[in-house]
Order: sequence, then C-alpha cells, then structure tokens
Amino acid sequence: MKIHSKENLYGVYSVPSDKSITSRAIVLGSIAKGKTYVVNPLMCEDTLTIANCMRRLGAKIKLKGRILEIKSAKKLKSGLKLDCGNSGTALRFTCGVAAGSNISAILTGNSELKQRPMRSLQEPLQKMGATVALQKGGLPPVYVNGAKLRPIDYPLHTASSQIKSSIMICALLSGVKATIKEEIPTRNHMEILLKEMGANIDRDNDSHIITLSESEIKGKRIFVCGDFSIAMNFIALGLLCGRTTCRNIGINPTRIYALEILKRMGARIEIKNRRILCGEPIADVTAYKSKLKATHVTGDEAFAISDELPILAVLMGVAEGESIMSNLGEIQYKDVDTTQHICDMINAIGGQCKRFDGGLVIKGVERYVGGDVTTYGDARLAMSATIALSASVNGGETDDDACVNSAFPGFFESLRKNSFVNISAGVSNDLVNSYHSFILNRMRVRNYTYSDLNVEEGGCKKSLAEARDFDGFTVGSPYNSEVARRLAKTEKRAKVVKGVNVVKRGEGFTTVGRGLVLALKNRSIDIVGKRVLVLGCGTVAKSIVLSLVEEKATVTVYNKTLKTVNELKRKVGGITVRDSLDEDMKYDVVINATPVGSGYFAGQSLASDNVIKNSDLIVEMVLKPADTLLVKKAKKEEVAVICGDEVAFFNTYLEDCVLAEREPLADEAIEFYTKYKKHCGEEK
Repeated sequence: MKIHSKENLYGVYSVPSDKSITSRAIVLGSIAKGKTYVVNPLMCEDTLTIANCMRRLGAKIKLKGRILEIKSAKKLKSGLKLDCGNSGTALRFTCGVAAGSNISAILTGNSELKQRPMRSLQEPLQKMGATVALQKGGLPPVYVNGAKLRPIDYPLHTASSQIKSSIMICALLSGVKATIKEEIPTRNHMEILLKEMGANIDRDNDSHIITLSESEIKGKRIFVCGDFSIAMNFIALGLLCGRTTCRNIGINPTRIYALEILKRMGARIEIKNRRILCGEPIADVTAYKSKLKATHVTGDEAFAISDELPILAVLMGVAEGESIMSNLGEIQYKDVDTTQHICDMINAIGGQCKRFDGGLVIKGVERYVGGDVTTYGDARLAMSATIALSASVNGGETDDDACVNSAFPGFFESLRKNSFVNISAGVSNDLVNSYHSFILNRMRVRNYTYSDLNVEEGGCKKSLAEARDFDGFTVGSPYNSEVARRLAKTEKRAKVVKGVNVVKRGEGFTTVGRGLVLALKNRSIDIVGKRVLVLGCGTVAKSIVLSLVEEKATVTVYNKTLKTVNELKRKVGGITVRDSLDEDMKYDVVINATPVGSGYFAGQSLASDNVIKNSDLIVEMVLKPADTLLVKKAKKEEVAVICGDEVAFFNTYLEDCVLAEREPLADEAIEFYTKYKKHCGEEK
C-alpha cells in the first residue's frame, strides 16, 4: 500500500478493543457458569481462532452486533484436533483448557506456529499431572491428555502472561490451587477478569506472587477497553508528526511500560479522563510532537513491551543519539528473529540500524527519507512501518496489507478514513489546525486526521494528485485559483470567485465569505443595508463580496486594478467600484481582504486614519500578526474590531461541514466558537 507523507498532523482515534482482554474473556466465558456477554470485543484473526477452538470444544458463541454472547458447554468434547492457525495465544489457552478438563486434544497450527517452541508451556502443566507431548525441538503439534491434577507452586522464570494464564485456566477447571511467582511482572488481565467473574484470587504486588484458590466463576457482562499496543502506533504518529489523541485506552500499569520509556526519551504525553471499566483502568492519551533523545532498553523491559518493540524502534530511529535494545535473544527466538526484521525496516526507510548478538543499535537520523518495506507477514511490523513512512519525507509502500488483520483489521481504514489535508505553501498555521481538531471533535467525527501537504517547488499539480487519495482537502493561499482551474467540478459560488478553499469528492467550494457572515452574526451584527467597504479583489475578497451582496449589504470594493473588480461586478451586480478612497466617506464596516499588514507588507495599512475613524467596525482578515497596523489604529480610535482568527474559526467550521458532509448551522457554529474560547481559557 502507498503511504503518503504527513506533516503538522492533528488526529483523533478510537482504537480497536484490547486483543489480550478479548482473548481471555472468550476463554473464561466458555468455561464459566451461565452466560457471558463480551461488549465491544476485538474480532480479529487471533480472537476468531480462539472462539473457533472454544466452539469446537462445545461452547456456544454468537456475535450479535458489538456483543459476543457466550454460553459454556455442560461437558467439553474430547479427542479433537484443533487448528490454532498462527495464534500462539489460542494454542496456550486451549492447552490449559484441555489439561484442566481431563480431556485429550491435538493442538496444531500453520507452518509458522509449528516453529514456535512450547517447552515453557509444557513444564508447568506436566508438573500439575497433565500429559503435554511435543514434537522434536519442543515444537507443535501438541498432544494433551488431562488427568486428576494436583496443586502447583510454580516460579515463572519466563516473562509470559500467556503461560501464567494457561496455568490459572488449568487450575480453575481442575479445582486445585495454583500459586505463581513471577520473576518479571507481566500483564494481569487474566487476574482482573477472574476476580471480576468471582474467582478467589489474590496478588502480592511486592513479591509478585499470585494465588488462585479453588473457585467457580460465573458469566457476566464484560466491557473491553481500547488496546494500548495498537494505540502506541497512533501515539508514535503524534510524537513524529504533530498531535494525536487515542480515546478510551486501557492504561493497565502492566501494559504501559512503553510510556515510561518514551517519557525518559523526552516524549510529551498527557493522560486525561482516567476511570475504571470492569476492573481495568482506562483514559484518553494525547501525544505531541517531541524532540526525542536516545535511550537503552534492557532485556527485562523488552519482555514487558514485546508487542511495542517495532514501533519503539521506529521512534528510536529519529531520536538524538544512539539507542540500544539489548538482551533480546529469547524474544527473537520466540518470534522468528524479529530483531532482524526491525533492522531491515529501519534501514529500508533511511534509518541507521545495526544488529548484534541479542540486540539492536539504532542511530537517530533527523527524519526518515521513506522507501519500500518488507513486512515478513508481521502485523506489528506492518503498522510500525506505516507510521514511519507517514512521518518520512517521501512516504513509501509496504508489501503486505493483509497481515495486519491478525491484530487490527481496520488499521489502514482508520488511517485513511476521514483523512483530510491542507494544500499549503509550507507554512503551517497551528491555530487553524487546532480549530479543525476542536470542531471535528465537537462534530463527533471519529478516527480522523488533518495534516499539511506542502507544495513543492514547481507548483501544486503533484500535491493535488496526492490530495485526491484523501477523503477531502482544504486549500491555502496562493493556490486557491490554481486548484480551482484543475478541478473538474466546482460549486456555482466558486465559479464566480474563481477560487476554492475546500474540496470534497472532487468538487471545490468557497466558504470564506460565509465564514465572515457567521462571524458578524456571532457579534449580533445585522449586515442588511449596511455600507461595507471591501479592500482588495483577490479570491478571499471576491468570496466576501459575493456573500455580502447575498446578505443585502451595500458593498463598495476598492482595488487598484479596476479590470478585476469590474469583471466581478458583471457577475455579481450591486457593487460600487473604486480605485481610490474618499477620506470623508463613512462606512459602517471596513474589511481588509488583502495581505497588507502581514509578511512583506507588515506595518502597513490600506485604510487611512479617517476611513478607520469614520467606520463602526473594522474586520481584519490577516491572521498573522494578530495586531496589524489596521487593528492597532482601530483600537486606538475605539472602533470595534473583528480579527482574522475569529473569522478563520467560522470559515474552518464551514470547511469541516463540507469535509464531514453535514449541513452548517449558525447556532451550532456560534456555540462551538463560545466553547472554543472557554476551552482556550481553561488551557491557559
């Protein structure tokens, strides 16, 4: 898939539900007394495989909308051959179920699963009295025979929450006590779910000892929060490109070690709206573009963040200095040399990564160049590569889109859906970007991004071609007219103006004039019959004149080039044309729709002191600086002022209505503006 470069990105994501919690909820629901309802489950290849294994063993599992309804079997079936696909989780959990239920089963999978050693699973279950036979080298298929089991007191040397969970499943079903001492604490979703479902389970956080006494669990309604491991990809996107927010994310302390590593790298991350859902802590996580510095990730840390290693390596690749990941030997053995794949990915996109025995050395570059990436069928690698390419200079391609389905089937859709860009001259306006973010949130648009697509030297033709791959785009000066000429379809108003500032489904629109009218309504100014002087006759000025005439204002346009204004007059009618300003003329409203006051024209004003003094309202369309000479003079004369940032908010609202395909409402726009100003006050 082609991945486009993104800059100054603002994004909000509702990431998929947690795979680890969904997997455990399916298994426990299949052996609990009564019915279990898993709300908002993640149905990906891995969890579907687990559900299929439980169905074959006798559980009844139905997906009804966003709820997975599970009824356990009265008696589990024995003697089955169960296909676990490429899911080590399915194999480990199903092995625990079979061993604890005193049934026999053969657990197999695809060629990749058959290369994963399972001795660490075999040892504790056999100590409990079950038979767990492996192939040469400790590989699957696995032959399981349950028996009358005995209690176990087991030191867990391998940092694996799946082995821990398999032991607890086995002990629960066989009715014996299990005591597990973890050398390295692992994710505790199974303990939380067991407790929620009525099991007698305790954990000593100081000694890392978990005790599961003889228990019976009962079905209940389980709500699944967002998956932190998936969210890490969008967090990384924010750290690299601008700002991203992930909502309703699980922040279980046993899952978010990666955040601690990022913080010591200098990452700016905020966690807000903390609460508890079915025993799991959740929150909204926002990441801001940050200047990162190198760090060292130890083997113990690597085990705790094994799912996040590829995306963490991507961030290390642009951190200042030389980062090291050490003692990864066991992880790469388990995951078929993940370290080499990570190394290949970073080097393919212009990074500097070297592999050594048991680890990686990553020297930071200022920015990835981009390129083509081989994903080796690894979902984590594919997602990480996509984020890296999004933050690169040129973007690039990944070779396998389908592999992400095992973890997040909607990953690419989430990145592309409601993906909006701004065609600009390379000067981003953070204020307008923040307007888009605020308004799209208020409109309840989910899974969106808004970013800049800077026009390279030679014109906007290439950028326009790239922008058509997005769901819609806005257009900044000076490209409004050129983009309009290149579009096959423009609305009637845009044809008159000969310029567009927002495009959706290939059709161009002009909203600036209507944005100004909304700003006037926000100030309770009735423009009907008012004498209005518009300075300039570019695309912004034309859009304003068109809207003012529609609102029945008396419009005078001042522009040095009369030809342009006369052409507009022929199309619009009802306007007065001037190439000089009458010092004594009184206007109710004076609008500067030229760039005078900013950039090369900073410190200048087209309106004289008398024109300003004789008016009731000055409207300054220039955004930067906020206090132009025109604004300063108006304030000195105590004339009311509407600045460019206020008009820009209402114009942005109208642009977002086009992008989100919804009807604009004046009351809603004014409500949003009021809340935005209050929001800014709270932020300060």
